[in-house]
Amino acid sequence: MFVRVDEKAPRRWRWATPLLVLACLGIAVRQAMMAAPERYALLQSWGTVPSELRLDFGALLGGAGLRLFSALFVHADWTHLFGNLLFLGLFGAGVERTLGSVRTLALFLIAGAAANLFAALMAPLVNAPIIGSSGAVSALIGAYVLLFPTSHLGVILPLGLYFQLVRVPAIHLIGIWLLFQVLETLGSHSGAIAWWAHVFGFVNGLFLALTLRPWLYRRDARMV
Repeated sequence: MFVRVDEKAPRRWRWATPLLVLACLGIAVRQAMMAAPERYALLQSWGTVPSELRLDFGALLGGAGLRLFSALFVHADWTHLFGNLLFLGLFGAGVERTLGSVRTLALFLIAGAAANLFAALMAPLVNAPIIGSSGAVSALIGAYVLLFPTSHLGVILPLGLYFQLVRVPAIHLIGIWLLFQVLETLGSHSGAIAWWAHVFGFVNGLFLALTLRPWLYRRDARMV
């Protein structure tokens, strides 16, 4: 008699999310060590400057096009950075467990660059650089909604002197977040924050995750 013993599948190291977090942190530390003029020059040379894209779309094939990607890794300040890293770690890890590291990294870069391009076309301040990974992180949130529509997230609510952990459907929290982004996009005229990158990144993440859904079904069928 032969007994078939299923071998335990080896755990794969998910490297995309930690790599993105370390890259953003490393560049932020480098920025902090610069003098103010050098820091400003870095933001201008790495950020997406709308006027450069509006004047010459052929520049997308050159340096200006590369800045759509480099802008994802520079941030205005530590608050801007840690806000993005919090959502990147929270939603990026979940997306990466499903899509894998390579696809998650590609989604972050492609959707983030597309969000920066769209924000540049809508920006009222044509000479102010668009920086930060908000558009890419929003794409990961959009992908998370499609991949985990029934998931729940823990929320800590302050109740007087005590705190209560409540599990809330993730789609409700993300819906509130998306509504806030849309309202800010429609109501903001200062151009200080590229809200369009957030909204477009979210929609783009939904679309890219939807295109990958058939691949997920085929992969799961092979694993049965």
